[in-house]
Amino acid sequence: MRCRTCDRSARHWDWFRRERALRMHWTVPTCSRVCLEVRRQRGVVDPNEFELAAMRRAGDAAGEFIDALGRTDMARWTPAEWVSFVETICGAYVDALIDQQVAVNAAAAKVQGLPG
Repeated sequence: MRCRTCDRSARHWDWFRRERALRMHWTVPTCSRVCLEVRRQRGVVDPNEFELAAMRRAGDAAGEFIDALGRTDMARWTPAEWVSFVETICGAYVDALIDQQVAVNAAAAKVQGLPG
């Protein structure tokens, strides 16, 4: 069974167990409580401009990692290489969001006349 929100496998957290109190959970299989709540609110939240910029930066970092590794066949990567790849993507995404927040805070301080 697939999650009706994100299309991942809905085998997580026992969606099929009848004794669960969440009636909607029985009729709309989801992979997590987050997807269930999103489904209840009738939609998936689209990424904002800041998240899209962070995704682009993470994609660039992923490309640089693959170029540096010199092998594009991910099936042949070692577990350590795979972990490093995921850390690179996640780290670049989070770093981009932090950098954007720092820039916003600095701009707001400048407008408000606060010491930066």
